[in-house]
Amino acid sequence: MPARYTRRILDGVTYIQCRRNAAMPRVTRNRSAVGFREKDLTRGEEAYRKIRDSILKGTRPPATPLSEYALAAQFKLSRTPVREALTRLEQEGMVRTVPGRGTFVSELTPHDIMEIYQVREQLESFAARLAAEQMGPDGLLKLEHIIQEMHQGTAAGHSETIVETDVSLHKTIIGATQNHRMINILATLDDQMHRIRSLWLGQSRWLEGTLAEHDLIAKAITDRNPDGAEAAMRKHLRSSCEHVIRFLMPMRRD
Repeated sequence: MPARYTRRILDGVTYIQCRRNAAMPRVTRNRSAVGFREKDLTRGEEAYRKIRDSILKGTRPPATPLSEYALAAQFKLSRTPVREALTRLEQEGMVRTVPGRGTFVSELTPHDIMEIYQVREQLESFAARLAAEQMGPDGLLKLEHIIQEMHQGTAAGHSETIVETDVSLHKTIIGATQNHRMINILATLDDQMHRIRSLWLGQSRWLEGTLAEHDLIAKAITDRNPDGAEAAMRKHLRSSCEHVIRFLMPMRRD
C-alpha cells in the first residue's frame, strides 16, 4: 500500500512526513536570511581581495588614505563590506586607522624591515645549506632555469620578471629542505615581502647586484657546497635589508 505524505514547515525548513516513518528533511530552504548573509560575505571578500591586491602590487603605496566612500564607489559596493575588509586588513597589519584622520595603508618602518630580514636570514641561510646537501636533480635543473630567466629579464630590462624569478628561486631553495614547519613560518612573511619587492621595480642597479648574489647562491648549491650556500644567502639577505632601509625608507611619508 503506497505511503501517504504530508508537508510541514518548521523554522523555514520544509519536511516531508511519511505516516510510516519519522520526519525526514527535504533539501529545500527558506533562503531569505541565509542568502543575504552569504551574498554579503562574498562582497566583503571581494572588497578585501581588491584592496589587499592593490597594496601588495604597490598601486596603493604606504601612507595612501583609504576612504570607505571612495572605495565603495570604486567597487560599486555598499560601505558595509568595505568597512569589513578594512577591519580585516587592519588586523593583518596591512592598514592602520588614525583617530580623527582616517585609515591609511600601513608603512613598513626600519624596525619592521629588520625584523622581517632577521627571520629570513636565520631560516633561509639554513635552508640554503640544506638545499646544497639534498636538492635533487629536478630541483637543480629548476634552479638553473630560474637563473637563466633572471639573466634574460635583466638583459631585457624587465624588472618585474626579476622580481618574479627572485620569489621562485627562494621558494625553490626553501622547498628543497622538505621542512614543512620552516616553509610555513616563512610563508607568513610572504605579504610583507611582496610589498617590499613591489618597491624594487625601477631600482636597476640594485637588481643587477641581486642577480650576481643569486648566481653565487645557485652555484654553491649546484657545487654541493653547504658552507658556501649558507654564507652566500646570508650575505644576500643582509645586503637586501640594508638596501631597503637605506634607499626605500626615504619614500615614507609622515
